Amino acid sequence: MSLLQQPQKRHTTTIMPYNNPDAAGYHALSTDILIKLAALPEVTALKISTTDVSTIETLMLENKDLKILAGVDSVTVHAGLAGACGGITGVGTIFPKASITMQEYVLKGEWAEANKISQAMNSISYLDAQPLLMECLKFAMGIHHNDTDGGLRTLGKKLTQEQIDDVRARYFLAKERLEVLDLI
Repeated sequence: MSLLQQPQKRHTTTIMPYNNPDAAGYHALSTDILIKLAALPEVTALKISTTDVSTIETLMLENKDLKILAGVDSVTVHAGLAGACGGITGVGTIFPKASITMQEYVLKGEWAEANKISQAMNSISYLDAQPLLMECLKFAMGIHHNDTDGGLRTLGKKLTQEQIDDVRARYFLAKERLEVLDLI
């Protein structure tokens, strides 16, 4: 068969809609809209970024096969209890071993162990639901890699000195707690 006679491969696009009202400052998509989106063949998962995990519970009651990823680091364990199958995490880029270990415990239903890690990261996970989350997380990443100037490179808004001091304190508290758990 020549190249011209071979069947053409069809490119499929997969989509994961984000529902991110807390950080983005817009109204949340209704559960009705999310259910309709999830039914589309191109939609493989939904990212639900809110501290209100009842949205995840509602969606899971409607469709137990739905793949939902939590999008707010401070509620990852609670989102798992509500039925989320994973998370998209900002803090995981800074402390990947801790984030992965916590998610493994969530998937196994080992809630107490998962919660220990969540509590250890709580000081920095808090930043994930803030309006300047990207700037805060970039700065924390810079601290983690001994590059605080590089961590402040951004096309967005600049952090104030008070915000810089807050991120620095939150980073070192999380690092100290995770070192005790051997998760750095």
